Amino acid sequence: MFYKLSNTCSLKDIENEFNTKFKFPNLYEPKAIISGKEESSLSILTSQDSNIIDYAIWGLLPEEYDDDWERYQSITNTLNTNINEIDISDDMYAESFLKRRCLIVVNGFFTSSVYQGKLYPFHIHLKDHKPFCIAGIYNRLDDGFLTCSLLVTNFSSSLNEIPHIGKQRPLTFRKSDHSDWLSLNKSKSDLEELIHSHNAPDLISHPIKEDFYSNDKIYRQILDSEAYPDV
Repeated sequence: MFYKLSNTCSLKDIENEFNTKFKFPNLYEPKAIISGKEESSLSILTSQDSNIIDYAIWGLLPEEYDDDWERYQSITNTLNTNINEIDISDDMYAESFLKRRCLIVVNGFFTSSVYQGKLYPFHIHLKDHKPFCIAGIYNRLDDGFLTCSLLVTNFSSSLNEIPHIGKQRPLTFRKSDHSDWLSLNKSKSDLEELIHSHNAPDLISHPIKEDFYSNDKIYRQILDSEAYPDV
């Protein structure tokens, strides 16, 4: 279960990295910790308009849904979707996977692992802290708002050095695979092959103290060496 992300990149850095523009640049705000436990917006590239960075509420909702986000999430958690367990008979997931895929822009996510008998959160990111993308699916509500879920898959042997409890990780692609993931011309078998054979970005991990993680400290403090346990 992944329910905290980070995106501290500047708007300019994101636009330059992905060679695109934000649809509403004035709404973008860097955040050290984006919590899925409250209604939060994520920056995304969509399969229906891959040339524009839009915003989506984190937590997939049915397209016809017009009730409260928090109420829906209290009944069924849709922050994460296991790519191996998408129910083809469930239109909310199956149709989104085939027609409404997205890339969620972040520059980090968080895992947890036990060290010396205690549970520590770890910040996972690229070595240079540049933005990267987590694969996702999305829906468009009747009022025009987008909602999304990030996709998770099983850990591969190449990522075993990343500390984690559980057997899953967010599905991340290198930039060379972005256009294939967002293409509307890909069949289900094409997408399954991409998921099976893709190369993940070279991610690294840093442990952070629980009080920094829990209290949403600023990014500079999270990365400060004093924030880390002795590992």
